[in-house]
Amino acid sequence: MHLTCLSLPAPDCLRRAIIPTRDDLPPLPPGQAAHLCATAPVACGDDTAIPVAQWAGRTPIAHAALRARDHGAWHGRALHDLPAPDVARWIADPDFAPPDGESLRSVLVRVADWLLRCPTGHANMMIIADTMVIRALVLATLGTGAEAFAALDIGPCTRTLVTFHNRWRVREAGAAITF
Repeated sequence: MHLTCLSLPAPDCLRRAIIPTRDDLPPLPPGQAAHLCATAPVACGDDTAIPVAQWAGRTPIAHAALRARDHGAWHGRALHDLPAPDVARWIADPDFAPPDGESLRSVLVRVADWLLRCPTGHANMMIIADTMVIRALVLATLGTGAEAFAALDIGPCTRTLVTFHNRWRVREAGAAITF
């Protein structure tokens, strides 16, 4: 089985150090659709199901476990407007969660749990998700977690390939996609 993971583009607000709102999904590059396998099911987070369906022209399988990190009360806020000690903990402590939000460790656990339950009977499956979700999939595949998160970079609009042959393996991570 092959999981081909396509990372979503980064919202423009990130360039201004603003945490995206829950519905701040950038337009998907039209050329990225060419990288979809016509016969593979497409999975995504429930937060991206409608845009992915509109873009890909297919009905994706929405999984809550593949949704982007919930930043709670911090959605839509600029980093410089948040308490500096909280931002420092958010960066350094994988167990820190913004008010009403989710910790990095929680994201890693839910994605790893999804990978454990992922049906391996398909020949291929496409995943279209936030870069953090794809990083979490790679870390789960490698059997590591929060301690390695900062050491792995998966950029927007890239391709990551994970395969299953008796166990999950990373074949390719963060490969550039040409449009």
